[in-house]
Amino acid sequence: MSSLPPVVRIAVIAPPGGFAARPSIDALRRLGGEVEIDVVRDSDACLVLGGRTALDLVVALRVPPPALASLRKGLGPDGPPLVVVTAPDDDAEALAAFRAGACDCVSAGADQAEALSVVALEQIRRHRQQRERAWLAKRIGELQRYNENIIQNLNSAVIVVDPDGTVSYANPAAGAILGGPADAAVELEGRSVWDWFPGQRAHDTRIGRTLDHGLRCQSAETQITRLDGTRVPIGISCAPLLGDDGAQQGAVATFQDLSEIGQLREQVLQSEKMASIGQLAAGVAHEINNPTGFIHANLYQMTEYIVDLQSVWSRVRDLSKAVEARDWQAASAASRALTATSEEVDVEFLLSDLGKAVRESQEGSERIRHIVQDLRDFARQDTGERTAADLNQCVDSTASIAWTMMKHSVVLSKEYGEIPDLSCFPMQLKQVVMNLLVNAYQAIEQKYGDDSGQVGHIVVRTQAIDDGVALEIEDDGIGIREEHRSRIFDPFFTTKQVGAGTGLGLSTSYNIVRRHGGTMTVDSQAGEGATFCVWLPCEPPEQSP
Repeated sequence: MSSLPPVVRIAVIAPPGGFAARPSIDALRRLGGEVEIDVVRDSDACLVLGGRTALDLVVALRVPPPALASLRKGLGPDGPPLVVVTAPDDDAEALAAFRAGACDCVSAGADQAEALSVVALEQIRRHRQQRERAWLAKRIGELQRYNENIIQNLNSAVIVVDPDGTVSYANPAAGAILGGPADAAVELEGRSVWDWFPGQRAHDTRIGRTLDHGLRCQSAETQITRLDGTRVPIGISCAPLLGDDGAQQGAVATFQDLSEIGQLREQVLQSEKMASIGQLAAGVAHEINNPTGFIHANLYQMTEYIVDLQSVWSRVRDLSKAVEARDWQAASAASRALTATSEEVDVEFLLSDLGKAVRESQEGSERIRHIVQDLRDFARQDTGERTAADLNQCVDSTASIAWTMMKHSVVLSKEYGEIPDLSCFPMQLKQVVMNLLVNAYQAIEQKYGDDSGQVGHIVVRTQAIDDGVALEIEDDGIGIREEHRSRIFDPFFTTKQVGAGTGLGLSTSYNIVRRHGGTMTVDSQAGEGATFCVWLPCEPPEQSP
């Protein structure tokens, strides 16, 4: 048997009172190379271990199928393989383990050690190969996106426009973007620039304002109608073209096709959003588990109540039959029996408690519905179209999700003002709120730690200011050092430990706010918390060229 690469991490789930633990552990230690084995008592402990370190294999000793299914789901589709040691020659147990997500099963007994060694080695090698392929695919994808960005930056289009709007020069990239042959951009010369902006008044466009008033603009986003009739999003910058005497002789416009950039931006936003959901998954699961637990308990109790009510109902039927038969002696006896049974089961208390259990279960199911709805709304990809949205509602639904992660160590206060609706991309604004809330929570964690017993505070405020809406998120966390404050919105800049942050959350949020025509600032001192202030205009910024 060939040896494995150095440092193989294996988790063995050995429940109390289980069997075959020592032979299994001894067999795994003989795999070769450096093998580190952690023995845990249940699947929850295994998931916690898997969250701290990358596992190559999980071996479960007689773990029930429901717990196996939960473990497999928690480990994720790309998680380590799951091998189950079953009772000797128990095909039913092995079948149940496979259905629950096990990759392979080994029967306990005389050949257990050899069989487990062979199975473990094969599963570990296969998992590492899959992990290497996934890493390679990711790297290739990153390189491809990087190269595409470079190509897009190099393919900036340039056109020169006369005072009357006639194109006097166009480079090849302009020909490709505007709909002319890429190798014969000269064919665009002599055309009116307004051909690409049908239905718009010339003096309302960016180019028009540059020609009329000599105004400059940088990096405005708009859409053009190409010569083939399709509409394309572009980023445009304009500047007046001046002669030797300083007089304006036209305008120069540079622009880029933003079709692929827009798609990439949406992918980055969605990836960042899903990363936030991943951070919140444990809290959401815990929040759903609580109402699920008491709904289950109430259903069990209501089942017992129904049995008691059936005994009362049986007495009611006896009384009804006696009355219908006009057997008054039997009716009197049935009435006494009904009274005795009612007193025995305490019908008044039973009905009252049954109603209470139903109401509690309804509230629990409604809480679960709200959590799932908020999570689904947050995970939904943006439509790419501006819509009217209530920022208070965006903050409230997002904070509800974030609260599932932080509620045990943070007090979250909301101070909502009366604010107008915004013309915006709601899903993107929810991502901003989530990033700021997670950032605030992590700052509190860094300051107080997990076991200090101290409670942090986060305050969310909204109010109408200067034809727009202001959002403040204040925390009493670790704060931001002076030398870091000027860099916190830079891409990939982070003060967290390696693996704890990508440095994209605040950068992504900052760019979303800028695309909405708003501003984002921070007020913070080291050790004294931080307040992030976002201002957004009610109406979108000018988007025409």
